[in-house]
Amino acid sequence: MPSQRRRPATRKGRPVLTRAAIAEKALELAGVQGFRAVTMRALAGELGVTVRALYNYVDDRQQVIDLAVGLMIEAWEPPTLDPEAWEQSIADYAGSLRRLYRRWPRALLISIEEDAPPTAVHPNRLINLERLLRLLCDVGLSLPAALEVHRHLALQLLSFALLVDYPADQAGTAGGSPLVPQAWLEARADLDLPTLREAAALPAPTPDEQFESLIATVTAQIRGRLTE
Repeated sequence: MPSQRRRPATRKGRPVLTRAAIAEKALELAGVQGFRAVTMRALAGELGVTVRALYNYVDDRQQVIDLAVGLMIEAWEPPTLDPEAWEQSIADYAGSLRRLYRRWPRALLISIEEDAPPTAVHPNRLINLERLLRLLCDVGLSLPAALEVHRHLALQLLSFALLVDYPADQAGTAGGSPLVPQAWLEARADLDLPTLREAAALPAPTPDEQFESLIATVTAQIRGRLTE
């Protein structure tokens, strides 16, 4: 079977624009600096084209944002969820979101930085939520309990991505962050903090170890609701 020829990224030394290329660059920019940094001027500069050239492919900035978010959701590859192996399914589902969030961490702030119209919501956001709720109901949770688990998991994953993975990835280390910087304790040697100083001296768990603990907590929450 003949291989498909890829469209060249440049033509006569100038970038070839497509909606996909614009969305990819916008998401890349948002992932590092947040969606507020995605302006038509900044995007044109990143792509090496004029602002006017962008308007040949997109109507306005809002369409760029919608395309970028759609690209992000399309990149999410959640696993098949099996009620017979629900604990592993929950772990794999959470792991798929962790990988997605680590790829474009600052883009997670979109709900704070942007007002996306309902028509721009990618269907996968709804379909994958439906599958998770269906899994939780199939293993025996009531719908209100399933919603509680979902909210807890979503909040945990979002905060984990921004407060644990993002700083670790920025620092380029797989080690855990200290409870408080040692310099803080040294600077306030006048304070009586015996428990805090003892805790700060303990080895910090790695991000992977903390993620395993997060999954264990959610799993325990589900088990507890099943026995009610």
